[in-house]
Amino acid sequence: MTCTLYLVRHGETAMNKASRLQGISDEPLTAKGRAAAARLGHLLAPLPLTAAYASDRLRAVNTAQALLQAHPDVTLHQDTGLREYYFGGLEGERERRLIRDSLARYGVGTMTRAWTQGDRFAQLIRNFQRLDPTGQAESLPALKRRVLASLRRIVAAQPEGAQVLVVAHGVVLSAAIHALAPNALPTTLLKNTSVTQVLVAGEQWQVGAVNLTRGVAIQRLVQDAKDSAQSPL
Repeated sequence: MTCTLYLVRHGETAMNKASRLQGISDEPLTAKGRAAAARLGHLLAPLPLTAAYASDRLRAVNTAQALLQAHPDVTLHQDTGLREYYFGGLEGERERRLIRDSLARYGVGTMTRAWTQGDRFAQLIRNFQRLDPTGQAESLPALKRRVLASLRRIVAAQPEGAQVLVVAHGVVLSAAIHALAPNALPTTLLKNTSVTQVLVAGEQWQVGAVNLTRGVAIQRLVQDAKDSAQSPL
């Protein structure tokens, strides 16, 4: 069977604005986040969505609800498997403090090599684990298993040709992309209210457009989806 997933990171929250790690924390969108979600909803309005899923965190649900304003017949389903990465004892920490602690622990040379060479995303997750004083931060294999299991569950529930909205979080959606096409993952991970397309054909999962935020690029993606839906078999 074939299916297309549209992975969207939620809009901005106060913790995003303050550059704090936000995993299990449950915050609403800021005014900027709500405006960005509304703008994206307008851009995605022509998309022939058939289903919608979101993490059960308020920021993801609020974003999904904004995106579905133009799709009143599409029911929003909440999936706890789409929750953000679990930071353990690092929850709420400022990103600049983690950078400072990492530099103090590993040195500038090691950190520079880790960020400019090799697998940056894997290094990032390992660093979270090493810096978490409680030892509870999620491992990369566990994170990938969780998010891929949720996405496979979602796909398995769809009819042929489904167009599915999935609203979740920056690290968890980055983990999905990293699992499917690691070289497609941006250095800065995914931006708020960005769109990433995943094409599913049987057992083959292909990452299409990644981290789209510009209106023109999103409109082009939507038009291609419409054209594909309307073309004869």
